[in-house]
Amino acid sequence: MAGVASYIVVGSGVFGASTALHLIRAYPSARVRLVDRDGYAAPTRVAASWDWNKVVRADYRDIAYARLALEARDLWRDDPLYRPFYHESGVFWISAAGFADQVVANFARLGFDGGLRGHAVGEAAGLYCGIFGGADYDGAESVLVNPTAGWADAKDALRRVIEEAVALGVEYVQAEVAALALEEAGDAACRGVVTAAGETLTADRVLLCTGAYTAKLLMDSAPGRTSLHAGGRFVAAAASQAVAPLDEEQLRLFRRMPVAIHALPHAPCRSLAAVPHPLPSGSRG
Repeated sequence: MAGVASYIVVGSGVFGASTALHLIRAYPSARVRLVDRDGYAAPTRVAASWDWNKVVRADYRDIAYARLALEARDLWRDDPLYRPFYHESGVFWISAAGFADQVVANFARLGFDGGLRGHAVGEAAGLYCGIFGGADYDGAESVLVNPTAGWADAKDALRRVIEEAVALGVEYVQAEVAALALEEAGDAACRGVVTAAGETLTADRVLLCTGAYTAKLLMDSAPGRTSLHAGGRFVAAAASQAVAPLDEEQLRLFRRMPVAIHALPHAPCRSLAAVPHPLPSGSRG
């Protein structure tokens, strides 16, 4: 396909899927291939972006993150592609001193008035029908409540983004990438990828959206070229998550609860988010 730019995006999690969609929107005539070992009817099962619902919020101390997150939140709320998967339940933050004031100040500086504010602990404990009355507030001076935040149905949103990319011309390739196809000498230019089945896929540009697998992929692709290895440039991390079944009485209490984040330093996890999760069919009233 002489004269046509070509791209291979490895990994169909949130970074890979959105990268493929943005590429095909920006360059409609390009050849864009999205490669993953799982089919997009059930997107990549090892990616953090597909299995659990995700918090959508802009509550950051760093105003640069807040600005970006507010732009993303507006897309979740208004863009037809994302809107069906977004639920604006609000967020209830139990956090260290100064956090609520900083977030409120950031929103004000950015010109957003979403009704968020810090509540005194005693007042916060009685909100939402007292659902957080038994929480650990030791060390908290205030609680941030942001009614303009919420959560997104991650799996279905990811699948929908991939479907949109494919509809616009992205080629989805179900294959396991075993290594990068690198030039033998020089600056080790990448000319494509090699699948576990031995097939080589070539492109002008290869973008790795491979998460925690990236370090191993680079090592397997060029064991002797340490300059290409991840080294200490990034570190993979993980978080523990759990789902609790609810009976009908608990469902009535919790179904309209906000996302709850407990971020005090002494907590077992620094940021423990309780996100409403879809229940089995028939269990919702």
